[in-house]
Amino acid sequence: MQDLLPLVFAAPNEALTKAESVLRHRPEPLHASVAHQVIGIWQRDFGDMRLALRHLRRARDWAARAGSADREADVLATLGVALVHSGRTRQGLDALGRGVRRGTGHTRARVLFRRAYSWWVLGHHREALEDVRRAVPVLRQAGDVIWTARALTLRATVHLALGAVERAEADFASAEDLWAVTDQEHDKADAVESRGLAAFRSGDVPAALRLLDEAEERYAKLGTPTFMLSIRRCEVLMAAGLAAEALAEADTAVAELDSIGGQSTRKAELLLAAARAARQADDPATATARAGLA
Repeated sequence: MQDLLPLVFAAPNEALTKAESVLRHRPEPLHASVAHQVIGIWQRDFGDMRLALRHLRRARDWAARAGSADREADVLATLGVALVHSGRTRQGLDALGRGVRRGTGHTRARVLFRRAYSWWVLGHHREALEDVRRAVPVLRQAGDVIWTARALTLRATVHLALGAVERAEADFASAEDLWAVTDQEHDKADAVESRGLAAFRSGDVPAALRLLDEAEERYAKLGTPTFMLSIRRCEVLMAAGLAAEALAEADTAVAELDSIGGQSTRKAELLLAAARAARQADDPATATARAGLA
């Protein structure tokens, strides 16, 4: 059952199918918790946030019935991220805080990583760095390649947000070395996307666009949406003076996100990107409309 969780970002649709199959056979509480969590993660990142929250709350309840504090802590972390992405920031941070308190050792480090990720989503970069720096040594000591790579990728992304490009590039490189020995195809695509962002921050717009295109091709093979990539591509397109293309990219992504009931945080970012692109394209009416929606 534990193999189902890493499968979400190795073969997302296969993980979803297997988790749904588990639930059809009336599993024991621990297994039910894992299966609901897998479905919740899939819906949170690739589908409908309402379904994600429903499954993650069930996963939390089944974990409590199973009497596993670490299982409950892990689900609380996943639920906390989903709540933050749905715009329920206070509830999300509360769930993450409870997860930190409930978890121990290796599990607690994973929870800290997810709280760091949530801080990054919310723009609290110093808090994000503090949590991820606490998580990385524990994950490394546990020999957890996947979560160490995720933590290094996040730390690099936060470094970029703070303008520390060289530190970011070093962390991205270390993470990519770790991803190379895993089957985490979605995370590998994310690593390429992150390299594109780093190239852009270094001033290499052509390389940034090439890497973002490569990442998009990888996501397409997995059948997963690419909303964060669209946000980043908009930024690069505007830097290249292609404001109209950036506006079209953002509007298309918003329509796709709306069609699946996706993350409200991503929708707000896409609308803001559209507003900036419209302003750069000398279309103040559209810029005002998109900014108001954001």
